[in-house]
Amino acid sequence: MPCDAWKLTWKCWAPPRVRFFHWLARLDRCWTADRLARRGLQHHPRCLLCDQEPETMHHLLLACPFSRQVWHETLAWLRIPCRPLDGEESLNAWWSTARRAAPTPMHKGLASMTLLVPWMTWKHRNACVFDNDNPRPRA
Repeated sequence: MPCDAWKLTWKCWAPPRVRFFHWLARLDRCWTADRLARRGLQHHPRCLLCDQEPETMHHLLLACPFSRQVWHETLAWLRIPCRPLDGEESLNAWWSTARRAAPTPMHKGLASMTLLVPWMTWKHRNACVFDNDNPRPRA
């Protein structure tokens, strides 16, 4: 894990369970459809949040239209002065760029938000899988 990724994961205000989830996600250890398929386990073939692409961690947290809308709305609501995630780059690359654009007092908050948005997306995805919840962004 590069130095900046380590800082993003472990040196922020996010709760420990959120930091642990982010660590697992970076290691591709979360049970997304692609991982279930590799193990021969039953899975939904497409992302449950957009039903457009196969579900991978990268798609679910960064490239999915649902998660991109959540990122956009969160950044706008918090008035964080950085460009939205484009879905093609890694979360760490985006965070490094956003950190340089944000004022120094916002750095830890930005890092925490960078972990909390994927965590909430993952929790919502799980509600769709296990509780038959409807995919919808929540402010």
